[in-house]
Amino acid sequence: KGACEVSDITWVNSPYQEVDIAHFISPFDIGVLREKKEIKIPCVVSAFYAEDDPRASFISQRDETELTKAGLTMLQEADLILVPSRTLKDFAISRGIDAEIEVLEPAVRLNRFKMVGLESTIFRRYFGIKEKEPCVVATGSYKDQETYKLIKNVAKSAPNIQFYYFAAGKNGSDLGYFNFVRKFDCPRNLHLQSIVQDDIYRSAMINAIAYISNDYRRPDSIGPMEAFAAKTQVVAFSGSRSNPLLKEGESCFFFVTPQAMGEYLIKLNSGEAQSTITSAYDIARAHNLINHGNKLKSIYEQLLENTL
Repeated sequence: KGACEVSDITWVNSPYQEVDIAHFISPFDIGVLREKKEIKIPCVVSAFYAEDDPRASFISQRDETELTKAGLTMLQEADLILVPSRTLKDFAISRGIDAEIEVLEPAVRLNRFKMVGLESTIFRRYFGIKEKEPCVVATGSYKDQETYKLIKNVAKSAPNIQFYYFAAGKNGSDLGYFNFVRKFDCPRNLHLQSIVQDDIYRSAMINAIAYISNDYRRPDSIGPMEAFAAKTQVVAFSGSRSNPLLKEGESCFFFVTPQAMGEYLIKLNSGEAQSTITSAYDIARAHNLINHGNKLKSIYEQLLENTL
């Protein structure tokens, strides 16, 4: 939506309004997509940009080498698919998707993270965190037990740092596991939270000393870019699965074990560790929303031309 706004593309939220192109981010909008195709409206689907959100996820939680049934159906019926990396384009092709696929790397609105005054501290005030108390942010899914266990062990390795794991779920059963570990299995410095309002999330990102990416398990496209823009250090486990912007020593640091990550975060907080914040921010500036909007507009124009 932001990319459309900066490129003078009119955006409407209602599926009942007349449009030239219908653009979807959720595989559960298949009914609307079919309605638009019936009246010859070109349909674009953005896939793999928000895999932590069950409503926008195309990859199976049970088998990360497969698409969900809804995701597969949605992509098979799209006229054009946008994905955040070449790796994910190859993945979609390997799963039998033969629609046209374009790589459109994620973008960020830099001024979203230029918060000042009381606005910048809303995260600390909301959760009652002391002014100088170090925090680390991670995002994920209620169902992702493996990532939770890794972050739990990082938290145990850095007991003087507060960890906030913001997660999303599709229904109450997803939340059940999260509530169980929150009560019985969670170290005192690890806080499991449902997704919060945008101003609190943005404040969390700029107040955090680091953001933990889980790209090694599921595509993590937006989170690292937002951390780059917030001038927050990005750390990740093992290596990048699908995000080419995550590069060791340039935009982030990779760690094989939770203990090694915890040791680094302790040193980072005390000013004794290297960071990639400056070079990562340059990446965010290069992937600003204006450039992204211009690319998206060009993609839309080409799609319309091809359908005439």
